[in-house]
Amino acid sequence: MDEVEGPADGEPPAQSPTPAIRILLYDGQQITGRLHHRWQGSSGSWFYRVSVTLWASTQLGARDVPEPADVEFDAPQTHVRPIDGISYQGVPLTRHRDAIIRARTGRRLPEPPPQHTAAAVDTTGWAVERERYAYDATGPRRTRVHTQDCPIYKGPFDLTAAQALKAVAQPGAAGCTMCSAAKKITQLRERPAPGTPGHQARGQGHGKQSGHHNPTDRSGA
Repeated sequence: MDEVEGPADGEPPAQSPTPAIRILLYDGQQITGRLHHRWQGSSGSWFYRVSVTLWASTQLGARDVPEPADVEFDAPQTHVRPIDGISYQGVPLTRHRDAIIRARTGRRLPEPPPQHTAAAVDTTGWAVERERYAYDATGPRRTRVHTQDCPIYKGPFDLTAAQALKAVAQPGAAGCTMCSAAKKITQLRERPAPGTPGHQARGQGHGKQSGHHNPTDRSGA
């Protein structure tokens, strides 16, 4: 029989190659590490299992000494770069079953669900500051509405957006210009959020309009 080249009896198989590769970090730095494994996820994206050698401390007797330590992590394919002159043959490669099926059948990933476009409920904390009022004053007492990011008013900010809109609609009331109160009040008036007076008024207006055009209403016949 012809001899087959391979490991001898009792000899462990040779380890897979771990060639050097360039890794791009999230902050733009580039470091050199080792490539251990390439794998494809269920969505079809490729990842590279790489390692870099960093410093670590270990206790040797009664002394703390530094030593190199390998740290492994998965980097996306978009953030690894091959190094000229280095071969990457023999590096293990695995693919997800779903990705293989889609590649063979031409099927695509399902479309993501549509995003909810309803207006979000405003969770900003609001407060009303009542300014000092002279005992012989005859006009309305001045008040100022603040949001929780105000640098000059310390709260408490325990009012909702709907309560703030009602407060700023009172005589002598105004939104604070030192914080975002004045801007937010304008936005709420232009695009009322659910639960605010403007939003309710719009809903009632639509209801009245639809009732006016009710085909069963023969009052004007």
